[in-house]
Amino acid sequence: MAGKRLTNPAGSSNDLRGDVLRVLGVLKVATADQIQRIVSPHLTCRHTMKATASERKTARTASHAGALSDLRKHGLAENGGTSRAGETLRNLTTKGLEAASYELGLPLSEMGSTARGAGSSGATHPMAVNETVIALLRPKADLLLLTAESAEAKAAAQAAVDAPAGIGTIASYATEVPLPAV
Repeated sequence: MAGKRLTNPAGSSNDLRGDVLRVLGVLKVATADQIQRIVSPHLTCRHTMKATASERKTARTASHAGALSDLRKHGLAENGGTSRAGETLRNLTTKGLEAASYELGLPLSEMGSTARGAGSSGATHPMAVNETVIALLRPKADLLLLTAESAEAKAAAQAAVDAPAGIGTIASYATEVPLPAV
């Protein structure tokens, strides 16, 4: 265990870091909240007993924030500014884009570029694109992961599961399209 903590001080797992790489490989810039809502929608229904919305959000995004911290330590991700809502924006470095291409199973030539500088002005357009992708995906919570939660949390998760299915997976989206040069 000591070796894992030295390598990844925030204690993130390979799966969590892979999830973050896949999301940032497609969206290019995102908040920990957006990453969590895409890859772990069941966490959105947890922590309902926390007193404030801020405490609930911090609790549900903690694991992905840890994965982002570990990726930052390895030089794969970086903080790219803040959104207009005050949330930290995260994006991949060139090395992180290479890792994301492996996670997504795409050649690096199809990955586009990093989103350096997108957060300097609050990244309003990328944030709108991200919310559109989340709305199209409609990630479903795994109800088995909510067995110990309150009845309210289970009802909220059930409502999300009963809603119409979304379209595709995060890997089936692209937020950059190469234009042919003439």
